This record gives sequence, structure tokens and C-alpha cells, in this order.
Amino acid sequence: MLAEMTTCLRDRGREEYVARLLRELGVEVVLELEEVDPQFEAAASLCRVLGLDGAVATYLVAVATYQLKCSGEVFWSRFSEYMRRVVPDKVVEGVVGFILGDECSSIQRQVKVGRVLKLSRYIGDVRYFISSCNFLELWKLTYRALNADANSKTVVFAVKMGYYGARALNICGGPLPSEIPIPLDRRVARATLNLGLLTVGSPEDVMRCRDVVLESWRDIGRSSGIPPIHIDLLLWALQNPNTLAKALRRVGRREEVLKALLKLVKQYGNTEDSSEEVH
Repeated sequence: MLAEMTTCLRDRGREEYVARLLRELGVEVVLELEEVDPQFEAAASLCRVLGLDGAVATYLVAVATYQLKCSGEVFWSRFSEYMRRVVPDKVVEGVVGFILGDECSSIQRQVKVGRVLKLSRYIGDVRYFISSCNFLELWKLTYRALNADANSKTVVFAVKMGYYGARALNICGGPLPSEIPIPLDRRVARATLNLGLLTVGSPEDVMRCRDVVLESWRDIGRSSGIPPIHIDLLLWALQNPNTLAKALRRVGRREEVLKALLKLVKQYGNTEDSSEEVH
């Protein structure tokens, strides 16, 4: 235990530096960038056909987005296309039908279906929380219904996808509550390591320091004014220069955000390549 505590040391100076850069960027710009997230685009295309059922469907299937046999982008594209084509009378049956039939979800398929069915018992509450933008309560309902860790990546991700659906329907516009954590996976672990927020040697070490990492990002979110769950999108974009360049063009605020974004990109050791991509 002592060795683990010694390993999981936060660099407060680096945290303050990252928080300052994010504060310069601002939460409104990050919210705009989310609209070019491929996952947001998939949710939006589904909601255009199914309305609120589309937002509920994206939330439900998100709890099954682990151990996929395809990329996340492919999974969401296939799910959106399937649901728009089938247009199920009952959204739960549509989600379960997709999981049972799609090759991306073949690993632990029945376990994934079981998670969806557990949440289906509270489908009325799910619809109400999404339609009323009460995502703090949706988060609590999710981890309690699944008997899961509140900080579980799939729990947090499901809430984010329900929020994306609500955003696409113009039900909600503001940021998510700061209490909801960043969905910690290897990508976020790698970003945490590269930004120097923890004095550890590898992404695996970061994952073993999960509680410390979540607290670090929670404090950065509080200081920057950007809730941790929204910082997730920015970390993803910074590791995908082509997508970052596309995002900057789409939101139409390239000059405003360029300086702060490039400062963050430098932390990944890809300054020259990333600059070329953005410009």
C-alpha cells in the first residue's frame, strides 16, 4: 500500500498549468468542439429519426460499449444506421436486437444484454431525466441500477451519450454537472501521463492510480471551469490531429482557440506535426 501511495503522486504545478490553459480555452468552445465528435454525430443522426427515443437508445447501448471487436467510431456508425433502418416500436428491444446481432458486440454479448435489461426497468426515469436535463440523477440511477462503481467508465460514458442525444434534440445546451467524473480509460491515462500530472512511468501505472487520477482531473475541472467529463473530448481531439483540425474549421473559431490548443498539444511531444495538421 505504501509503495502504491508513493507511486501515485500528483504534480500540483502541472495541474495548475493545464487548468490555466483550459481556462483560456473556455467551456463554451469545448462544447462547440463536442458537436464534431463522431459519437455526437451518430447520436444526432439517430435523434433526427427517433427523437427522444434516439437519446434513450444511445444511453442504453453505451453501457455495452466495452470489449468491442471494432473501433468506437465503427460501432456508433453501425448502431445509428441499424436503429434508423429498423425504427423499433420499443427502444429497448431495438438496442437488444442490435447487440445480439452485431459482430462488434460478440464478446460477452449476453452480459451486455443483461446490463441493458437492468436499466430497462427504469426506462420511465431514464426518459424523464434525459428530457429534463437532470444528468446528475441519471448518473446516480445508472450506477445504482447496474450495481456498479460510480466512476466506472461505461457508467459515465452512458450519461455522456444520453446528454449528447439531448443536446442534439436542443433539449439541453449547457455543460454537465462537475460531480460526474472523466471516463478513465487508457487514452485518458496516456494523456494524464504525457501531461505530467502524475509522477509515474506508464499508462498502466496511471490506471492503478485511478482514484488519484480522477481527483486530479476533478480539481483541474474545478479550477478551469470545465467539468471533467467535457475535458475528455478535448483529450481525445488532441490525440487525433486530423479531427482536431476538422473541429477547428467546423466551429469557426480557429484563431481564438489555436494558441491554447497548441500549448496543450506540445505536452504530447508532437508539436511540429500537430501544428501542421491544425494549420
